[in-house]
Amino acid sequence: MYAFSVIVPVHNKATTLLDSLSCLYEQTFKNFEIIVIDDASTDASLNILLDEERKGKIKLFQRDKPGPGGYAARNYGAEKATSNWLVFFDADDLLDKDHIAKFSDAIAKNPNIELFVNAFQKMKGNKLVPQSDILKTGVFNRQDALSAFSRSDFIHMNGACIQRDRFFELGGFPVGRYQRAGDVYFWLKALCYFKKVHYDATVTSYWLLDNSGVVRNKNNVIHVHPCFDLKKECEVGLSWNEKRYLKASINRKILAWAVEKKKVGKSIKQDVAALMLFSMRPRQWLTLVSLSIPQPYYEKLRESFL
Repeated sequence: MYAFSVIVPVHNKATTLLDSLSCLYEQTFKNFEIIVIDDASTDASLNILLDEERKGKIKLFQRDKPGPGGYAARNYGAEKATSNWLVFFDADDLLDKDHIAKFSDAIAKNPNIELFVNAFQKMKGNKLVPQSDILKTGVFNRQDALSAFSRSDFIHMNGACIQRDRFFELGGFPVGRYQRAGDVYFWLKALCYFKKVHYDATVTSYWLLDNSGVVRNKNNVIHVHPCFDLKKECEVGLSWNEKRYLKASINRKILAWAVEKKKVGKSIKQDVAALMLFSMRPRQWLTLVSLSIPQPYYEKLRESFL
């Protein structure tokens, strides 16, 4: 039995696919399977994957219809997994060679924890985007984890390792509910669910922003951010402080989405109405005030002060 199952959804990633798969082939820790789900690709991706399957490097499964955000493909891959631990990886990003080894070492030292997170970093072109919040390696209780998320997205699809049964208990990634940010919704939900999370501050994965078509497509930014749904779904069972940090986290994501809408001239009335004002942080108030500025002056203000 493999120690880890790495789930890789693929939809039209022919130009980046081999580079990303090479990151998995070169891992220092070898006891894992690579489960690739071709999500109805129409480019050369499937041919590449069939060739990798013939070489015995991956386990390939196919879907007939692509799903928004790749959430259905990831869930399908999790169903096909044979190990107790799931790691997710996008076919247009990069990993360091010790990515899975870090998870293995942390699990051995913390056998009672069921969610592990390695630090990630964004890349724009060939340049690393500075991290907005530097956290320390260690075990976070639920309150500390929610507090950290209220400041920044410290958990990313490529940087998480979750116990398989717990993944399904949480319902997997939300299929059919959101065009975008369903993964953010899931990870914040997980932070509400687990009493403890292990975090490793060593950066082992890189999110290549230039390759992220879902993020670049502003038509996916509709309604209110998916994390808003967690206010009703996850408040039960949380302490007062945990609820406070959850609301602050939701506010942060709502505002981030409102900023994207503002940039392209979309209405932000729904977003502003969804904010929980008593849980706003000082910087969030500044962002909210800036959103009230007429569009022609908005970008200039953000460039100067935010």
